[in-house]
Amino acid sequence: MSFRWRVLPALILVVAIGAATPAVAKTSTPACPVPNAAGAAAGLAVTGQPAKAKRNAKKKKKNGKQQKKVFLQPDPQSVSRSVNLGDDREPEEVTLRVNLPAVLPKGFERKLELVAEPFVTTSETGETVSFSEPMFSELTESGNRKRITFEMCIDPPNDLPAGKYTSTVMLEGPPPTESAVMIVTLNAKDGHGFIIAAALTAVLAFLILLYKGAGDKRTVRLAEAEKETVPEKRKTAVAAAGKWWDPIKDCLLDLGWLVPTLASIAAAFTLLWAAYDSNPAWGEGGIVTSAIALVGTGLAAVGAKAIFTQGPSAH
Repeated sequence: MSFRWRVLPALILVVAIGAATPAVAKTSTPACPVPNAAGAAAGLAVTGQPAKAKRNAKKKKKNGKQQKKVFLQPDPQSVSRSVNLGDDREPEEVTLRVNLPAVLPKGFERKLELVAEPFVTTSETGETVSFSEPMFSELTESGNRKRITFEMCIDPPNDLPAGKYTSTVMLEGPPPTESAVMIVTLNAKDGHGFIIAAALTAVLAFLILLYKGAGDKRTVRLAEAEKETVPEKRKTAVAAAGKWWDPIKDCLLDLGWLVPTLASIAAAFTLLWAAYDSNPAWGEGGIVTSAIALVGTGLAAVGAKAIFTQGPSAH
């Protein structure tokens, strides 16, 4: 093999590493570089500069200057925002907007700061969960200084239980500014719990329908055995017909029973999925309570109550 062909694999490796290195070394500016003013950075304004607003306000108050009150109004769509995490716990970004009055003091936007209270569960039985401090993006002005837009970055813990969690976000300014107050709600599901409950429901529903189908076949066999006229033979035939294993085997090998049964279970699963999909915080009451409700829905869909009440039908 020539030297050129020996070096070729090494050159390909070097080129690949060189192409990958910039992607690894390159770090984009974080989407939310602004800390929560309620946390350790409470003295920082949104721009990252020391918040001089309060000191300036005190100065003006001493000088006897009357300041006009500024009202910050959250956009109607930002008054209450819901974020559905589903069954994952990936970081989320929430866009919030605040409307500003037509006339603003000079440099007013630079004195604004964002404050977010810790997320708390709204369920009385919910567990206490520690969230990382939320971060914010830089404030963006639009509409000729009539609106401010920003992002709230949320990083939920990986072990966040299912439930609803709320936080109050405030855009505050120097006195006498009326702050804009917004509510952010996180909805988290228990996807693994749903899979377990759905699987349990499917197994129980199959066993119940198998009991019904095998019972019907057993009833037919008993009726046939009772037709035997010879007492000894009838006794033996009834004893054999009363066993459950043969009717169960017949059901499992009978496509005429198996296909409708599986179709019935599949139809019940659609109801379970609809219940799970329509509840953004499925599992909020705990896996046991939620699973019991789900199993009950599934068994009701296959007629479990009627089966146990009436028993296998006679033919």
